[in-house]
Amino acid sequence: MEKTRTVCIIGAGVAGIAAIKHSLEEGLAPICFEKDSDLGGIWNYHDVPKNGDPSLYKSCCINTSKAMTCYSDFPIPKEFPNFMHHRFFKKYLDLYAQNFSLRDHIHFGHCVEEVKKADDFPDSGDWIVTVRKLKTEHVDTKRVNYVIVANGHLYRPNVPKCPGLDKFAGKVIHTHDYKDFKDFVGKKVLVVGVGNSACDVACEISRHAEQVYISTRKGTFIVQRVADFGRPLDQVAVTRFSQSLPSNYMRPLKFKMFNKRYDLSKYGLAPNGPFRLTAIAITDELPDRIMLGTITVKTDVERFTEHDVIFTDGTTVKDIDAVVFGTGYLHDFPFLEDGVIRIENQFPFLYDHIWPASLEPSTLAVVGLVQPFGALPAILEMQTRWVTRVFAGHCNLPSASKRRQEVEERLLMIKGNSDLSPRHFIVIHALRYMDKLADYIGCKPNLTKLFFTDNAFWRKLVFGPCTPQQWRLEGPGKWDGARAAIENVEKNMWFPMKTRTAGVDLTKGLYKEWIDLLKNVACVFAIVGILIYLISNRVIWKFNY
Repeated sequence: MEKTRTVCIIGAGVAGIAAIKHSLEEGLAPICFEKDSDLGGIWNYHDVPKNGDPSLYKSCCINTSKAMTCYSDFPIPKEFPNFMHHRFFKKYLDLYAQNFSLRDHIHFGHCVEEVKKADDFPDSGDWIVTVRKLKTEHVDTKRVNYVIVANGHLYRPNVPKCPGLDKFAGKVIHTHDYKDFKDFVGKKVLVVGVGNSACDVACEISRHAEQVYISTRKGTFIVQRVADFGRPLDQVAVTRFSQSLPSNYMRPLKFKMFNKRYDLSKYGLAPNGPFRLTAIAITDELPDRIMLGTITVKTDVERFTEHDVIFTDGTTVKDIDAVVFGTGYLHDFPFLEDGVIRIENQFPFLYDHIWPASLEPSTLAVVGLVQPFGALPAILEMQTRWVTRVFAGHCNLPSASKRRQEVEERLLMIKGNSDLSPRHFIVIHALRYMDKLADYIGCKPNLTKLFFTDNAFWRKLVFGPCTPQQWRLEGPGKWDGARAAIENVEKNMWFPMKTRTAGVDLTKGLYKEWIDLLKNVACVFAIVGILIYLISNRVIWKFNY
């Protein structure tokens, strides 16, 4: 009888526990090592940040709705809020681990020191993993067949080398180390960056500081969590229909949407780069805090002095007490043997953002080194589904030469565009990426079949929010509860908010009538398009012979 193949999983965060579950489902034996005393990764909150570990601030809330943020076969409880504080999401991860009995496979308080190829790697593909038990400092080695790197990329803060920063006398931290506003009460604070975390931190501090300045090099677009009619933005924006429209035609509509509530040029936030390459920050407060005068927008930092900051437009802000950098993170795998993953100027040479391009045999995968506009957990789950299918022998990868070619072509495209920054190296189009991996697995929903056999449900899949359960309707990993979860999204969205009997719903019918009209028009266009295709290709005439 063949011995069960072992998988070393590094990290027990969102990606790590999904990797454990899917390893078990594919008949593999997972061994997960987690430095912390509990699962959750960045969502396992600590009041004091730990060096080298992911960290989040006390008030952090998720920017994507619960319907889009869940694992595909384990919906978030309907009583949870649509946008969860981190403690709710941690509770959800605990429920997931409990439901699928995942904790038994996690070694808490264990730090992976080194991962290197076994001496017979070309033949076996095996790895030697060195692990240190933090409580006793005992070091052990294990030989495993596969490795999944699932420790994320939010643990090595990127602090730019600004001229004069070493001479600055005030407090300097990264958002990685920020916990709450208490150290900034009554002070003048500069926040560098306009990503999600930078915006959250700037807004929170601005309620207590003397003045907050936020510095941005390229500007940003701003969207709120909640869209028209009080619906979560991602459930309105991330649909198969909207994502299928040509991007060139959608840009003017998106530009209008981004500026509909606020004229960003008047707020000093309007981007100065190409529309398609501009970052989008999700913040409900920043424009309001700017309007209130508690936050002032500034250009990029030119240099620091002992107490002042000089900006690239020639202006100076004097007597700054503290600087908070919200400037992202660096990609790093310090425990991996040199040469396993090539990183060039923060560009990781990973095929489909997972597989080391030149590694042969492909027995190591990276899960989580992606940045979508939208929810991340379902993407990490899909990555683990594909990876474990490959490890179990149910899916094949292209040869190393083909993987290298694909990665090098992507790098050439990036090098040819001077407006791209390291942030873009891991950016993906979430829905297309999910469909691509689903094609590999064989779990992509058959929309053509559903159009003819179950048109009402087809319309829900195409025009409704593209929730993770769409990739559990068929194929490997099919879940019997997927359809019900999709059909209950609307009901579960409003459930936690039914805390009193409200008055007359003035919008009742308005939203639904417009959506139904849009669906019917699109169906007509789809039918006409199919008929035109069949007639033009003489398919109909062939049926007569």
